[in-house]
Amino acid sequence: MNKLSLIGLKSDKEKILETFMKMGVVEVTDLKEEMSSEEWGKLVSNEDNAREISELNSKLDKISASIEYLSKFDKRKKGLFSSKRKVSIDDYNTVVKNQDKLWKVIDDISEYDKKLSNLKSEINKNTNLILNLKPWEKLDILLDMAGTKETTVLTGVVPEIVNTDRLGEELSNEVPESYFEVVSKDREQSYLLVIYLNSKAEDVMRVLKQYGFSKSSLEKFSGTSNENIKSLSKSIKDLENEISSIEEKISSFADYQGDLEILHDYILVERDRKKAAGITLNTNDSFFLQGWVPETSANQVKEVIEKKFDCFLEITEAGEDEDFPILLVNKDFASSVESITEMYSLPNRNEVDPNAITAPFFVLFFGLMLGDGGYGLIMAAVSIFVLLKFKLEEDTKKFMKLMMYCGFATMLWGALLGGWFGIEALGKTALWFNLTDEPQKMLSFSLLFGVIHIYAGLGVKAYNLYRQKKYLDIIFDVFFWYVMFTGFALFLLPYIPIVDKEAVTGLVRLGKYLLVIGAVLLILTQGRHNKNIIGKIIGGVSSLYDLIGFLSDLLSYSRLLALGLASSVIAAIVNQLALMMGFSNILKVVFVVAVLIFGHLFNFAINALGAYVHSSRLQYIEFFGKFYEGGGTAFEPLKVNTKYINLKY
Repeated sequence: MNKLSLIGLKSDKEKILETFMKMGVVEVTDLKEEMSSEEWGKLVSNEDNAREISELNSKLDKISASIEYLSKFDKRKKGLFSSKRKVSIDDYNTVVKNQDKLWKVIDDISEYDKKLSNLKSEINKNTNLILNLKPWEKLDILLDMAGTKETTVLTGVVPEIVNTDRLGEELSNEVPESYFEVVSKDREQSYLLVIYLNSKAEDVMRVLKQYGFSKSSLEKFSGTSNENIKSLSKSIKDLENEISSIEEKISSFADYQGDLEILHDYILVERDRKKAAGITLNTNDSFFLQGWVPETSANQVKEVIEKKFDCFLEITEAGEDEDFPILLVNKDFASSVESITEMYSLPNRNEVDPNAITAPFFVLFFGLMLGDGGYGLIMAAVSIFVLLKFKLEEDTKKFMKLMMYCGFATMLWGALLGGWFGIEALGKTALWFNLTDEPQKMLSFSLLFGVIHIYAGLGVKAYNLYRQKKYLDIIFDVFFWYVMFTGFALFLLPYIPIVDKEAVTGLVRLGKYLLVIGAVLLILTQGRHNKNIIGKIIGGVSSLYDLIGFLSDLLSYSRLLALGLASSVIAAIVNQLALMMGFSNILKVVFVVAVLIFGHLFNFAINALGAYVHSSRLQYIEFFGKFYEGGGTAFEPLKVNTKYINLKY
């Protein structure tokens, strides 16, 4: 990254920022912090455009709501992997010039939406009223009847657990001058009608309260329950018809959706430009901005800006202690795993981009853990088809390429280890050895792959130290660990499956010497940053604990065997389950085919996910843990950042 500094005329600021947006290679730095300093604060000011940005955000919300509403009526064909549609600059400008009509459409949709919300709220209200009235549907008296001159009509509920027969009997005994009826019951309550003489009100309520009686509020209704339910149902139907009518009116705006998407992206670009303008420093007649530009684009930016505008533009290399944003630039294979690295963290300015080294390890480990060449063939074929058939966004394209490479790697391991859809006969065609027959052998090689991976990580650490000109640290913090780890690995050889203990006696003896030599060297050097001699010794001795970490990391690579074996075994079991039925009739043939298809699809899906997750884990913990600090900030250039369209200039 190169640092860019520009002083230009205030009248040219919008056009310069627009030029940067079209080029899409300049990140503008926020200079508001500079305003806090007394030196700068007296000379310059920020453009106060917070209100304009807020208004633009409000417009974006309105347009987005309209687009989302119209999407249910969108009849345009959409592919499986939809990408932004291309729009010519002429069509774009036409929409921008005639946006008043679109704003009228947006306002109409907003008004209709409010009406729909009110209507739906009214439907919900009426629906709830019907639900409240349903238990009283069999009650054929007027709901607002409170009684007569001499009697009281009372409706209410008791909990479902109440024995209503006992309640009726007790009420009849205590107050013979009363009428009791259970109108209905549900899972929670019993609905009761009680009629009694006014003079017996106190006695009736004393009995009812013993059973948890609660008075209902039906007096707000007039007419019978059934009449109210019919009236409310008719009202709901009328409201639904009105909703359908309004939705039909809204659907008539569906043809405007494409133009609304263009308008949305126009406002989005305007907002981003206003944000950029707000972080520059200004005087009455000029402005100042700083930013970052990739070294490969620096000359192009300088040439374009100086040709079109009268300004002072300086592009310099970043200072030694100056943090700059990170832009990953890799070739096809390495770029496919950039998303894996970015999920962990971007490298900082002092680190090498690890993707070129991560890519082969990730792909090969994924292939080994999925293990079945038949699954790899399907994965590679589908990925190639998608890449050739569909126009993909850049991130989607990288992911599909990663899946293609992982498919090829899985096919390679399938050929080497004899895994093809779990078919036992094809296991004999293994070019190396059969995984299911010799799992211990695969465990040994899994551990070997782990050593290679960890050593590669230490090698990257050495390269990072070399870039930082810390040459002694390469010896102390990498080479000495190589000596220690190598000695430890050789010492453990007799405990590795399939290793001939007698044949490696000499290597074990060499391992002991290297282990002791490495330990002494580390004790003498790993505490060197401590101030006193005791601290240096303690720091050196405590560093030997990393030997346990090395063993732990090494054992993590046993998952290469575990997942690969699981995939092969499950595939074989699926085949056995399917073939148990035989092929004596058409139903059995259909059953066999169904079991094979669904069984292998499930096995493929679950193990492909496991391979992806665990291959990522091996990179993040066992590999990155040896050298990677991360913490880089992503390069975010000022550009025409659209949501729905791609402009063709």
